[in-house]
Amino acid sequence: MRGRAPSCAEYEWHVAQEDRPQTEALARTLEVPRVVAHLLIHRGIDSVERARRFLSPGLEYVGPPDSLADMDRAVERIRRARDDGERVLVFGDYDVDGIAGTALLLRALRRFGLTPCRAGMPNRLEEGYGLNPKHVREAHEQGVGLIITVDNGTTAHESCAVARALGIDVIVTDHHQIKDNPPDVFAFINPKRQDPSHPSADACGAAVAFKLAWALTGEAADIDLAALGTVADIVPLCGENRDLVAAGIAQISERPLVGLVKLGETAGTRMDELTAEHIAFQLAPRINAGGRMGDGARTGLELLLTDDPDEATRLARALDEANQQRREVENTIYRQALQALSGPAGQATAFHPDQRTVVLACRAWHPGVVGIVASRLQSVYYRPTVLIAVDDDGCGRGSARSVDGFDITHALFECREHLVKVGGHANAAGLTIDSAKVGAFREAFEAEARKHLPEGELRRRLDIDAQVAFTEVDGRLISGMDLLRPFGFGNEAPVLCTFGAAVVPGSCRELRGGHLRATLKDGAKIMAAIGFHMGDRLAELEHAGTVDVAFSPQFNTWRGETTIQLVLKDIRPARSA
Repeated sequence: MRGRAPSCAEYEWHVAQEDRPQTEALARTLEVPRVVAHLLIHRGIDSVERARRFLSPGLEYVGPPDSLADMDRAVERIRRARDDGERVLVFGDYDVDGIAGTALLLRALRRFGLTPCRAGMPNRLEEGYGLNPKHVREAHEQGVGLIITVDNGTTAHESCAVARALGIDVIVTDHHQIKDNPPDVFAFINPKRQDPSHPSADACGAAVAFKLAWALTGEAADIDLAALGTVADIVPLCGENRDLVAAGIAQISERPLVGLVKLGETAGTRMDELTAEHIAFQLAPRINAGGRMGDGARTGLELLLTDDPDEATRLARALDEANQQRREVENTIYRQALQALSGPAGQATAFHPDQRTVVLACRAWHPGVVGIVASRLQSVYYRPTVLIAVDDDGCGRGSARSVDGFDITHALFECREHLVKVGGHANAAGLTIDSAKVGAFREAFEAEARKHLPEGELRRRLDIDAQVAFTEVDGRLISGMDLLRPFGFGNEAPVLCTFGAAVVPGSCRELRGGHLRATLKDGAKIMAAIGFHMGDRLAELEHAGTVDVAFSPQFNTWRGETTIQLVLKDIRPARSA
């Protein structure tokens, strides 16, 4: 298919089986709808005690900070810095996790009485990820005696060696994978050092900073910032992470930072109605936008530190403008990427259904935005995707996004002979590459993917929690499902399905923005449905007659009237249940 994007990869539905007697027994005891009891059991919450614990997440379940290795050493070193009046540099990453963690730790250090401390961050566009030797030398020139990293430092071996030579102690707080040797530093706080069963094993950078701040001051403060980083960094919302986010959202609802209030105003989001989804899709992209578009992430950090409403308003508006600019640049790169992939057969970048990966590079692309575009392309082609922005010196900075079951950081490490630097998680990674090696890397990455991905068309898996009739979809069900919040990676919003629903004739239309609106009927019950970015399914739906629908039900308030609508996840011509 040339000149346009293919339709999104088809879903392969997997509907969870239900143990009806067990479900009904749990539903009676908890006094919740049967479907809600089934959702709990499907998540492994199969006893009354575990269910009650799951349905009441909070700070009381978050483990103490001293269970993390080197925590005591870090606290003692910071105490000595305070007592000796040392200058301290808190060096964070430029994404929301790093920004939130840096703000959190700065607030804690100042409460602790360590006033000569300042923040540093790399410029995403000019320097790339993490602490580098230049930052260390600048800190030395400014009289810094202690550097504390946030959300980076695990792989900063050269920088830590420079610091050691200059007489600067380094405390690394991070959560990224330890691929080679740990850094040689005064203290190394990273939950990846612990047993995989440790409660903090999947913590984000801001959560690790929260633990250090807690150990330092004795107060579990600024958990709202820990929640912000946890949601934005897409770590699993299970166990301790879910407790942190639930407690953080509760704090935001009751006592929000003025910066978040003003940012919410630009996004049309009220803090007393905040959900994890609002953080992920409204607040986080705006906080990220400053760093992506070139301000070095300072605007986002200042927003989370200020107590001045006027200053917060100015900063929030600047981030909103940067986010608008980011969207425009993103759409331009996306169109150019689609054009490259739909080029003539035989062209190096032309997409063929047999290939397992997508790798594109271009000098005109913005390095702060390629990660978002890589995610969009992955959703269309459903292949591990790498997009690389090349500067005038031939240095390429890329972002990679994966598919289910494919550890993209491991795959990139297997191709590291072609790369300058690589780091990340199983689902997303960043890399630096010499533009002359892009072709060789493309071939090596494709070969590595073929070792792990099956032949033929890759199909996206859609996990469906329960099959229901429309008569079961009511306000009590939605309220019961809300008890499972906060939703996010690892604790996704429930997806339900109905087989053989009728499409009400004449009800289908495409809305502005490419969204799909339809009215569906199951038995005697009629329900409104909306499919975001599914406008290209209009003709298919109009001719289908009866359909199977996968959806998440939600309340929808319009002009003062609240109704229930189905947010479509997938829709297909009716098949057997």
